[in-house]
Order: sequence, then C-alpha cells, then structure tokens
Amino acid sequence: MVSINTPETVTDLQHLTREYASFSRSRGGLGNVLGGVVGLIVFGVVWLLGSRFSTAVIAIILTLVWLIGKEVIRQRVYRRFGQAQEIWTGSQQRAHQFTTLLLTLASLGFAVALIAGGWLTKPVAWPYFVFCVVAPLIVWRLLFTAPEMVLGIVLLFMCAVVASGHTPDLLGLLVGPVYALAMIPLGLKEHQQFLTLERRLQPNSGGAQ
Repeated sequence: MVSINTPETVTDLQHLTREYASFSRSRGGLGNVLGGVVGLIVFGVVWLLGSRFSTAVIAIILTLVWLIGKEVIRQRVYRRFGQAQEIWTGSQQRAHQFTTLLLTLASLGFAVALIAGGWLTKPVAWPYFVFCVVAPLIVWRLLFTAPEMVLGIVLLFMCAVVASGHTPDLLGLLVGPVYALAMIPLGLKEHQQFLTLERRLQPNSGGAQ
C-alpha cells in the first residue's frame, strides 16, 4: 500500500476532490438530463397548444420543476461524500458575472420601457415585468453553465410570453430545444463520469491507496 503522504497520492486526491466539487456547479449530470427533457416538452406544448392559459401553467410548472429538481439532484445524488464547493477560475467567474450583468441591464431597460409606456396598467405586461425581475436573480443563483443559462433564459421568457397571452416566435426560440436536446447526452455523460468517480472514492476501492 502506498502512503497517503506521497506526492503521487496527494496529487490524485486533489484531482478527485476537484472532480467531485465540479458537480456543485460546472456539471449538472442528471439535472442536465431533466433540463433537456423539460425544455423539449415545454417547446412541444407551446408549439401544439399556442397561447392558452393551460399552456402558461404547464410551461411555468415544468420550468420550476427543472430549476428546483436540478438542485435536489445535486444534493441527493452528487453530494454523497459530503459538501464540496467548486472554486471557479477567474475566467469562469467573469463569464458568469458578465452574463448576469448583461441580462440585468437588458431586463432593466425592458422594465423601464414598460413603466414609462404605462404598460403596467394592463395585465398583459405584468408577466414581462416579472420576467425582468426574477430572470437575473435566477441566472445569478441557479444557472452556472452556458447550456443552463441559455435554456433557463429561453424557458423563462417563453413562460412570460405565453402568460401574457401571446404566442412566442418559435422559430426565433429554436435555440431553446436545440440546447435542450444537447443537454440530454451531456448530462448522461456527466453522470457516467460521476459513477466512475464514485467508485474511486468508495472505501477500499483502491482509488487512493
């Protein structure tokens, strides 16, 4: 048995720890699969049913199922060996901050236009105003990767559109299902990576001997 203090073993343990911690942010695993399935279903429902009250309810509920469900999956599936928070590099932090800032400025401009134009006196405008308020917060707190951000913003905006009684430009929002479809194999691949990591982290597995 190799001593745990040898440089090779310490390096290996550091690598395993970083891999494990990456599932707190950079990797979604089954959460990405859930997002992909939800995205495809929401797009399909909007495509088939158009702007109905039932469409808005389904879109909002499924979007919440993904946003909440992916965090439950992180805690229940990918935190089996305790809490470990991923430490982002400077470029990762800046990318996330830039995306959030960009969305915040766009949302602020949209909200100001709604208020200045007197649109908030009409019920049709309130779903858009709610989107302007909650979207930057959700991106900042819950969406950490590019696929998550793109899918999340598209789903939230689609919810606002159908809740206002309009039918979204599905061709323009085609990026949503494209990202959703791509997230399914990505999530399955990440989950397989976690299962491999889990075997190495198990006691007596030989991963850190």
